[in-house]
Amino acid sequence: MSRQARVGLLVMAGLALFVVVLFALANRSFLFSDTFFVKARYDQVSGLQTGASVQFQGVNVGRVESVSLPSAVGGKIEVTMAIRKGAQHLVHANTQAQIKSDGLVGSMIVVLVNPTTASAAALEPIEEGDYIVGVDPFDVFEISDRAVESVQRFAEAATSFEQIMIDVRNGEGTLGKIIYDPALYTTMLTTADEVQQLMDNLGRDAEALVELAGEATEGVQSILAKVDQGDGTLALMLNDPQLYNQLLATSDTLQGISTDLRAITTNAENLTNWGVLGAYRFTELMEAAKHNWIFKRYFEERGYMEAAPFEVRERAIEASYRNLQAQQLELVNWEARLQAQSEALDAREASLQQGDDTMSSDSASPPGPTSDGEEPPNEATADATQEEPAPEEN
Repeated sequence: MSRQARVGLLVMAGLALFVVVLFALANRSFLFSDTFFVKARYDQVSGLQTGASVQFQGVNVGRVESVSLPSAVGGKIEVTMAIRKGAQHLVHANTQAQIKSDGLVGSMIVVLVNPTTASAAALEPIEEGDYIVGVDPFDVFEISDRAVESVQRFAEAATSFEQIMIDVRNGEGTLGKIIYDPALYTTMLTTADEVQQLMDNLGRDAEALVELAGEATEGVQSILAKVDQGDGTLALMLNDPQLYNQLLATSDTLQGISTDLRAITTNAENLTNWGVLGAYRFTELMEAAKHNWIFKRYFEERGYMEAAPFEVRERAIEASYRNLQAQQLELVNWEARLQAQSEALDAREASLQQGDDTMSSDSASPPGPTSDGEEPPNEATADATQEEPAPEEN
């Protein structure tokens, strides 16, 4: 191959490579622009690819830099977006990154949307690598599945309705009997005739009631006319002021009499109380006179030395009080004795337990003379020593 041919092939290859690089750069927008990175998390991205456009109100402001799978099952997909520095003031902490389709059958893109209501802290621009709110795309397959489920339910409902109509045609159930049972139809016609007859009777009775109400109204109007004309006692009470004044005077007189009666009743009660008190004082004086050496003989001769009822009651109360005091003292003594016996029993139990411990230790070591040269006591002597006389019960 000649030199000119090789140079021509090299030039053609360079032109082809330049065209390919040009198309690649055209497809990768903002490649040489000053950008910053933000992230968002999604449950599913519906086929979002790296290099997809990021738009804000229809204007391309960046691209999808990467789509990372979750690190574990049940995690979220992390999408990293490269946004132009000139649009950084439009992206805030509450900015939503919504995945949508570019047209009806277009590829998936990311659309940045700022909520209308946001706090002042949420309106501050975010920094490099911060997270914004990720909104999952509209799932067409889920809608289709729901539509299929709805169609299946509608088919089941249609089948059930068809079965109901078959039962109705067969005369089953209340609706089938109403439609196909002639006896029920005849009964309904009879009932309708009876209801119509009842309504006619009520209409006639209503007319009679209206006539009776009209007559009663005329009677009341006649009575009111007589009252207005001054006929009868009621008219005089309503129209005669003199009779009204007399009634007021009578009412005042009755009120005064009632007040006087209350005062008399109060005075009578006071007199009764004073009489009772005087009788009690007189009884006390007579009892004092009975015990006076001047009048004592007179009362003895008259046979009036017996005690008065209130003295009998006082003496009985005093005797009962003394008996209660004696019983209380006796109970205190019994309590002290029981306490002493309880202490003695406790001491005896402690000594018995100590004796048992001593016997167990003696049984463990062979019997022999003590350090003083005395023989140890036998079991009979020990039992006789440990037994103490029981306290006598009172």
